[in-house]
Parts: sequence; C-alpha cells; structure tokens
Amino acid sequence: MDLLLEDLSTQDRYKFLSAVVIPRPVGLVTSKDQDGLYNAAPFSFFNVFSEEPAIVVLGLGAKHNGQAKDTLKNIKTTKQFVVNMVDKSIIGAMHICSAEVPSNESEIDYAGLTLADSQAINVQRIAQAPVSLECELFQIMELTERRSLILGKVKAIHISDEIIDPATKRIIPEKYSPIARLYGDYYAWLGDRYTKAIPTMEEIERLGIKAGDITTNS
Repeated sequence: MDLLLEDLSTQDRYKFLSAVVIPRPVGLVTSKDQDGLYNAAPFSFFNVFSEEPAIVVLGLGAKHNGQAKDTLKNIKTTKQFVVNMVDKSIIGAMHICSAEVPSNESEIDYAGLTLADSQAINVQRIAQAPVSLECELFQIMELTERRSLILGKVKAIHISDEIIDPATKRIIPEKYSPIARLYGDYYAWLGDRYTKAIPTMEEIERLGIKAGDITTNS
C-alpha cells in the first residue's frame, strides 16, 4: 500500500503515523497554572531530541472540543514543566490522567499521585515516577490551530536510586522498564534486549554483511 498524505484525512494520518512509528515512550507531564493548580497529562508524541542543548520534544493536540489543552496553556504561562517517565508503578495513574478532567480540577487528586519538589524549576515532579526531567520552555511552534510542538530544555534529572548504579552512573536495564505506546488502546513493555557495538569499517570490510549480525562477536 502506498499513501499520499494529502489524500488522507487528519484522523487517518494520525492512525497511520501513530501505528507505524512504534514504540513511543510516554511522558506524563506535570504543569501548573497561574493559581498553582496542577495538571498531569500523558503524551506519546514525545522524545529526547538533543543533548547540547539538552532538549525534549512534546507534540500536543487540542481537546476534542478544539480548545487548547491545559498543559499547553500552563507551559505558556509558567514557562516550565516536568516530563515524568511511566513504569508499572504508575501505569494505572497514567491512564486516569489521560481522561479529560475539568480544567478547575487536578488529575493528581484522582490518580493518587504524590508531588515532590523539583531541583531547578518551580513545577513539582511526580514522586512515584522512576525518572523525571525538569524542563524550562525553549520554544513553542504552533503547527496548526490543533497541534503545537513544544521544545523543553532539560535543567535537571531525577532518577530513582533503585534503577541506577551509583558507581558507574548507568541505568540498570533489568530494573527500568518504561511503558511504550503503540497505537489505539495498545501499549507494551520492553521485551528481550541485546547489545551490539557499532561496527568499524575494518569489521565491515572483513565480515561483510555479517558485521551487522547480532550473534557475531566483535
């Protein structure tokens, strides 16, 4: 099947793109309004984009009624937000936060989550999250009336002690399993993992296509 995006409706574009570009991490974003009311909302149009500067990217759509989401309004107001990674400990809370809770109420109250102070910004993180990225607004791109792209500059990272080796400062793979968004109502956990170093030109010339074989000892 070959598809031209100009021939597809917005809904069909979303269905195809979100179904083929998988898995995607889920960022449970905490933000607050000018009165200090907290919002927590999950986004799977999310990823890390750069390390210098340290940038994460969020793709935010409008609500079903066409109005801007509270997360977007809050980030425009405070210029700060936290991206909290989601693992099994808060997966149920993440699903509750995906509901359209009224703007004058906080998803935090319904989801049973606890907020904790951040290190570098004035927006709190989710205490139960395995990893939290404290961000200040870097740039907002208004792509359409219904879709915005937010670039956040990471100012600090909180990592749970259980998932990091303090000696090597490396994440322990067996202890960190963030949720992955697939498409529709489907999600997944990380499965089997493998390691493979980038092959050198000498290995490619010596081994040919076998230089890419994951069973090859480098």
